[in-house]
Amino acid sequence: MILMWNKLRDASFKFFGKSLESFEKYFESVRSDLPKSDIGLSLIEYVYVTFFVMLIIFIIEFPLLVLISALIFHKALIALIFSLTISIFIELGLFLMFYTYPNIIAKKRQKNIDAALPFATTYMATIASSGAPPVTMFKLLAKFKEYGEISKEAEKITRDVEAFGMDILNSIKRAADKTPSSQLRELLWGLDTVIRAGGNLSDFLHEKSKMFMAEHRRKLKSYSETLSLMIEMYLTVVVVGSIFFIIMSALMSIFGAGELNLLLSFLQFVVIFIGLPAASIIFIAILKSISPGV
Repeated sequence: MILMWNKLRDASFKFFGKSLESFEKYFESVRSDLPKSDIGLSLIEYVYVTFFVMLIIFIIEFPLLVLISALIFHKALIALIFSLTISIFIELGLFLMFYTYPNIIAKKRQKNIDAALPFATTYMATIASSGAPPVTMFKLLAKFKEYGEISKEAEKITRDVEAFGMDILNSIKRAADKTPSSQLRELLWGLDTVIRAGGNLSDFLHEKSKMFMAEHRRKLKSYSETLSLMIEMYLTVVVVGSIFFIIMSALMSIFGAGELNLLLSFLQFVVIFIGLPAASIIFIAILKSISPGV
Protein backbone atom coordinates (compact mmCIF):
# COMPACT_ATOMS: atom_id res chain seq x y z
CA MET A 1 0.00 0.00 0.00
CA ILE A 2 2.80 2.41 0.90
CA LEU A 3 4.55 1.50 -2.37
CA MET A 4 1.41 2.51 -4.29
CA TRP A 5 1.26 5.85 -2.48
CA ASN A 6 4.95 6.46 -3.25
CA LYS A 7 4.42 5.74 -6.96
CA LEU A 8 1.47 8.14 -7.08
CA ARG A 9 3.53 10.76 -5.25
CA ASP A 10 6.43 10.50 -7.70
CA ALA A 11 4.13 10.63 -10.73
CA SER A 12 2.20 13.63 -9.37
CA PHE A 13 5.37 15.63 -8.66
CA LYS A 14 6.65 14.92 -12.17
CA PHE A 15 3.37 16.03 -13.72
CA PHE A 16 2.51 19.12 -11.63
CA GLY A 17 5.99 20.33 -10.68
CA LYS A 18 5.56 23.03 -8.02
CA SER A 19 2.22 24.35 -9.25
CA LEU A 20 0.13 22.97 -6.36
CA GLU A 21 2.15 24.13 -3.36
CA SER A 22 -0.28 27.01 -2.69
CA PHE A 23 -3.11 24.49 -2.13
CA GLU A 24 -1.48 23.04 0.98
CA LYS A 25 -3.14 25.62 3.23
CA TYR A 26 -6.58 24.24 2.30
CA PHE A 27 -5.66 20.82 3.71
CA GLU A 28 -4.49 21.95 7.17
CA SER A 29 -7.20 19.95 8.93
CA VAL A 30 -5.74 16.80 7.34
CA ARG A 31 -2.22 17.43 8.65
CA SER A 32 -2.69 15.89 12.10
CA ASP A 33 -4.39 12.77 10.71
CA LEU A 34 -1.72 11.89 8.13
CA PRO A 35 0.95 10.53 10.52
CA LYS A 36 -1.74 8.72 12.51
CA SER A 37 -3.08 7.04 9.37
CA ASP A 38 0.37 5.65 8.52
CA ILE A 39 -0.03 6.48 4.83
CA GLY A 40 3.60 7.53 4.64
CA LEU A 41 3.09 10.89 2.90
CA SER A 42 3.63 14.45 4.06
CA LEU A 43 0.81 16.96 3.68
CA ILE A 44 2.12 18.53 0.47
CA GLU A 45 2.69 15.06 -1.02
CA TYR A 46 -0.87 14.08 -0.16
CA VAL A 47 -2.19 17.26 -1.82
CA TYR A 48 -0.32 16.40 -5.03
CA VAL A 49 -1.56 12.79 -5.00
CA THR A 50 -5.15 13.95 -4.43
CA PHE A 51 -5.22 16.23 -7.48
CA PHE A 52 -3.29 13.76 -9.60
CA VAL A 53 -5.78 10.94 -8.95
CA MET A 54 -8.69 13.33 -9.54
CA LEU A 55 -7.17 14.29 -12.91
CA ILE A 56 -6.61 10.68 -13.94
CA ILE A 57 -10.18 9.70 -13.02
CA PHE A 58 -11.55 12.70 -14.95
CA ILE A 59 -9.53 11.80 -18.04
CA ILE A 60 -10.90 8.24 -17.94
CA GLU A 61 -14.53 8.76 -16.96
CA PHE A 62 -15.43 11.97 -18.87
CA PRO A 63 -14.99 10.54 -22.41
CA LEU A 64 -16.81 7.36 -21.37
CA LEU A 65 -19.72 9.38 -20.00
CA VAL A 66 -19.86 11.49 -23.16
CA LEU A 67 -19.95 8.35 -25.30
CA ILE A 68 -22.66 6.68 -23.22
CA SER A 69 -24.70 9.90 -22.99
CA ALA A 70 -24.48 10.42 -26.76
CA LEU A 71 -25.86 6.93 -27.33
CA ILE A 72 -28.73 7.64 -24.93
CA PHE A 73 -29.69 11.26 -25.84
CA HIS A 74 -28.55 11.29 -29.50
CA LYS A 75 -27.63 14.97 -29.11
CA ALA A 76 -24.01 16.06 -28.67
CA LEU A 77 -24.68 19.22 -26.65
CA ILE A 78 -27.01 17.50 -24.17
CA ALA A 79 -24.60 14.58 -23.87
CA LEU A 80 -21.71 16.97 -23.20
CA ILE A 81 -23.58 19.00 -20.55
CA PHE A 82 -24.92 15.87 -18.85
CA SER A 83 -21.47 14.22 -18.80
CA LEU A 84 -19.80 17.36 -17.47
CA THR A 85 -22.37 17.65 -14.68
CA ILE A 86 -21.92 14.00 -13.64
CA SER A 87 -18.14 14.38 -13.84
CA ILE A 88 -18.21 17.40 -11.53
CA PHE A 89 -20.17 15.44 -8.93
CA ILE A 90 -17.78 12.50 -9.27
CA GLU A 91 -14.77 14.78 -8.81
CA LEU A 92 -16.36 16.45 -5.78
CA GLY A 93 -17.08 13.04 -4.25
CA LEU A 94 -13.51 11.94 -4.97
CA PHE A 95 -12.13 15.10 -3.37
CA LEU A 96 -14.29 14.56 -0.27
CA MET A 97 -13.10 10.96 -0.09
CA PHE A 98 -9.44 12.01 -0.16
CA TYR A 99 -10.09 14.79 2.34
CA THR A 100 -11.63 12.41 4.89
CA TYR A 101 -9.58 9.27 4.10
CA PRO A 102 -6.70 9.92 6.56
CA ASN A 103 -9.16 10.50 9.40
CA ILE A 104 -11.09 7.31 8.55
CA ILE A 105 -7.90 5.22 8.41
CA ALA A 106 -6.61 6.79 11.64
CA LYS A 107 -9.84 5.88 13.45
CA LYS A 108 -9.68 2.35 12.06
CA ARG A 109 -6.10 1.99 13.33
CA GLN A 110 -7.12 3.41 16.71
CA LYS A 111 -9.89 0.82 17.04
CA ASN A 112 -7.48 -1.98 16.12
CA ILE A 113 -4.89 -0.78 18.65
CA ASP A 114 -7.37 -0.28 21.49
CA ALA A 115 -8.84 -3.76 20.96
CA ALA A 116 -5.45 -5.51 21.10
CA LEU A 117 -3.80 -3.28 23.70
CA PRO A 118 -4.86 -5.22 26.86
CA PHE A 119 -3.37 -8.44 25.49
CA ALA A 120 -0.28 -6.77 24.01
CA THR A 121 0.42 -5.05 27.34
CA THR A 122 0.22 -8.40 29.15
CA TYR A 123 2.68 -9.83 26.61
CA MET A 124 5.02 -6.87 27.15
CA ALA A 125 4.77 -7.29 30.94
CA THR A 126 5.74 -10.95 30.62
CA ILE A 127 8.79 -10.05 28.54
CA ALA A 128 9.75 -7.27 30.96
CA SER A 129 9.49 -9.74 33.87
CA SER A 130 12.34 -11.74 32.34
CA GLY A 131 14.62 -8.72 32.65
CA ALA A 132 14.82 -8.07 28.91
CA PRO A 133 15.67 -4.47 27.91
CA PRO A 134 12.93 -2.29 26.37
CA VAL A 135 14.39 -2.61 22.86
CA THR A 136 14.12 -6.41 23.03
CA MET A 137 10.57 -6.11 24.36
CA PHE A 138 9.49 -4.02 21.35
CA LYS A 139 11.46 -6.26 18.97
CA LEU A 140 9.61 -9.37 20.17
CA LEU A 141 6.29 -7.53 20.10
CA ALA A 142 6.95 -6.48 16.50
CA LYS A 143 7.35 -10.13 15.47
CA PHE A 144 4.02 -11.07 17.06
CA LYS A 145 1.79 -10.05 14.12
CA GLU A 146 -1.43 -11.15 15.85
CA TYR A 147 -1.50 -7.78 17.62
CA GLY A 148 -2.04 -5.97 14.31
CA GLU A 149 -1.34 -2.26 14.41
CA ILE A 150 0.41 -2.50 17.78
CA SER A 151 2.99 -4.82 16.20
CA LYS A 152 3.50 -2.19 13.49
CA GLU A 153 4.03 0.51 16.11
CA ALA A 154 6.56 -1.71 17.90
CA GLU A 155 8.27 -2.37 14.57
CA LYS A 156 8.65 1.37 13.99
CA ILE A 157 10.25 1.82 17.43
CA THR A 158 12.64 -1.09 16.75
CA ARG A 159 13.49 0.30 13.31
CA ASP A 160 14.24 3.75 14.71
CA VAL A 161 16.64 2.27 17.24
CA GLU A 162 18.38 -0.40 15.15
CA ALA A 163 18.34 1.12 11.66
CA PHE A 164 18.46 4.86 12.39
CA GLY A 165 20.47 4.75 15.62
CA MET A 166 17.85 6.67 17.60
CA ASP A 167 17.77 6.50 21.39
CA ILE A 168 15.04 4.18 22.74
CA LEU A 169 13.41 7.00 24.72
CA ASN A 170 13.28 9.31 21.70
CA SER A 171 11.85 6.53 19.53
CA ILE A 172 9.16 5.84 22.15
CA LYS A 173 8.26 9.53 22.28
CA ARG A 174 8.17 9.68 18.48
CA ALA A 175 5.79 6.73 18.34
CA ALA A 176 3.62 8.28 21.06
CA ASP A 177 3.27 11.49 19.07
CA LYS A 178 2.16 9.65 15.91
CA THR A 179 -0.11 6.93 17.26
CA PRO A 180 -3.87 7.46 16.77
CA SER A 181 -4.70 5.68 20.05
CA SER A 182 -4.82 7.80 23.20
CA GLN A 183 -4.47 4.64 25.31
CA LEU A 184 -1.29 3.55 23.55
CA ARG A 185 0.02 7.11 23.77
CA GLU A 186 -0.59 7.06 27.52
CA LEU A 187 1.21 3.70 27.79
CA LEU A 188 4.22 4.90 25.78
CA TRP A 189 4.54 8.12 27.77
CA GLY A 190 4.34 6.05 30.95
CA LEU A 191 7.10 3.74 29.66
CA ASP A 192 9.23 6.78 28.90
CA THR A 193 8.79 8.09 32.46
CA VAL A 194 9.48 4.70 34.10
CA ILE A 195 12.61 4.07 32.03
CA ARG A 196 13.97 7.56 32.72
CA ALA A 197 13.31 7.20 36.45
CA GLY A 198 14.76 3.69 36.55
CA GLY A 199 11.51 2.23 37.87
CA ASN A 200 10.22 -1.34 37.68
CA LEU A 201 9.03 -1.78 34.10
CA SER A 202 7.34 -5.12 34.80
CA ASP A 203 5.19 -3.77 37.65
CA PHE A 204 4.18 -0.76 35.58
CA LEU A 205 3.13 -2.93 32.61
CA HIS A 206 1.24 -5.40 34.82
CA GLU A 207 -0.76 -2.55 36.36
CA LYS A 208 -1.48 -1.07 32.94
CA SER A 209 -2.52 -4.50 31.68
CA LYS A 210 -5.05 -4.86 34.49
CA MET A 211 -6.42 -1.38 33.81
CA PHE A 212 -6.73 -1.94 30.05
CA MET A 213 -8.31 -5.36 30.58
CA ALA A 214 -10.92 -3.89 32.95
CA GLU A 215 -11.73 -1.21 30.39
CA HIS A 216 -11.96 -3.87 27.66
CA ARG A 217 -14.42 -5.91 29.75
CA ARG A 218 -16.51 -2.80 30.36
CA LYS A 219 -16.66 -2.12 26.60
CA LEU A 220 -17.65 -5.73 25.90
CA LYS A 221 -20.45 -5.56 28.45
CA SER A 222 -21.71 -2.27 27.03
CA TYR A 223 -21.54 -3.70 23.51
CA SER A 224 -23.50 -6.83 24.48
CA GLU A 225 -26.28 -4.66 25.96
CA THR A 226 -26.36 -2.47 22.84
CA LEU A 227 -26.33 -5.56 20.63
CA SER A 228 -29.38 -7.02 22.41
CA LEU A 229 -31.28 -3.76 21.99
CA MET A 230 -30.38 -3.46 18.30
CA ILE A 231 -31.37 -7.07 17.57
CA GLU A 232 -34.79 -6.40 19.10
CA MET A 233 -35.12 -3.27 16.97
CA TYR A 234 -34.07 -5.18 13.84
CA LEU A 235 -36.54 -7.98 14.45
CA THR A 236 -39.38 -5.56 15.25
CA VAL A 237 -38.84 -2.91 12.58
CA VAL A 238 -37.24 -4.77 9.70
CA VAL A 239 -38.42 -8.39 9.87
CA VAL A 240 -41.85 -8.00 11.46
CA GLY A 241 -42.46 -4.72 9.63
CA SER A 242 -41.64 -6.30 6.26
CA ILE A 243 -43.90 -9.30 6.91
CA PHE A 244 -46.73 -7.00 8.02
CA PHE A 245 -46.34 -4.88 4.87
CA ILE A 246 -46.33 -7.92 2.58
CA ILE A 247 -49.47 -9.36 4.23
CA MET A 248 -51.32 -6.03 4.10
CA SER A 249 -50.32 -5.38 0.48
CA ALA A 250 -51.41 -8.90 -0.49
CA LEU A 251 -54.82 -8.32 1.12
CA MET A 252 -55.16 -4.93 -0.59
CA SER A 253 -54.31 -6.45 -3.98
CA ILE A 254 -57.34 -8.77 -3.66
CA PHE A 255 -59.72 -5.79 -3.65
CA GLY A 256 -57.63 -3.48 -5.84
CA ALA A 257 -57.75 -2.63 -9.52
CA GLY A 258 -55.12 -3.51 -12.11
CA GLU A 259 -52.94 -0.42 -11.66
CA LEU A 260 -53.05 -0.73 -7.86
CA ASN A 261 -52.06 -4.40 -8.06
CA LEU A 262 -49.13 -3.48 -10.29
CA LEU A 263 -47.99 -0.82 -7.85
CA LEU A 264 -48.33 -3.16 -4.88
CA SER A 265 -46.38 -5.87 -6.69
CA PHE A 266 -43.63 -3.40 -7.43
CA LEU A 267 -43.50 -2.25 -3.78
CA GLN A 268 -43.33 -5.88 -2.61
CA PHE A 269 -40.44 -6.49 -5.00
CA VAL A 270 -38.61 -3.40 -3.69
CA VAL A 271 -39.14 -4.38 -0.04
CA ILE A 272 -38.12 -8.04 -0.47
CA PHE A 273 -35.22 -7.78 -2.91
CA ILE A 274 -33.87 -4.29 -2.14
CA GLY A 275 -35.21 -3.06 1.21
CA LEU A 276 -34.48 -6.15 3.32
CA PRO A 277 -30.92 -6.71 2.01
CA ALA A 278 -30.11 -2.99 2.30
CA ALA A 279 -31.46 -2.84 5.88
CA SER A 280 -29.47 -5.95 6.81
CA ILE A 281 -26.27 -4.53 5.33
CA ILE A 282 -26.77 -1.23 7.19
CA PHE A 283 -27.48 -3.14 10.41
CA ILE A 284 -24.28 -5.21 10.03
CA ALA A 285 -22.26 -2.07 9.23
CA ILE A 286 -23.56 -0.31 12.35
CA LEU A 287 -22.72 -3.34 14.53
CA LYS A 288 -19.24 -3.53 13.03
CA SER A 289 -18.64 0.18 13.61
CA ILE A 290 -19.54 0.04 17.32
CA SER A 291 -17.88 -3.31 17.98
CA PRO A 292 -14.96 -3.13 20.44
CA GLY A 293 -13.26 -6.02 18.63
CA VAL A 294 -10.47 -5.74 16.03
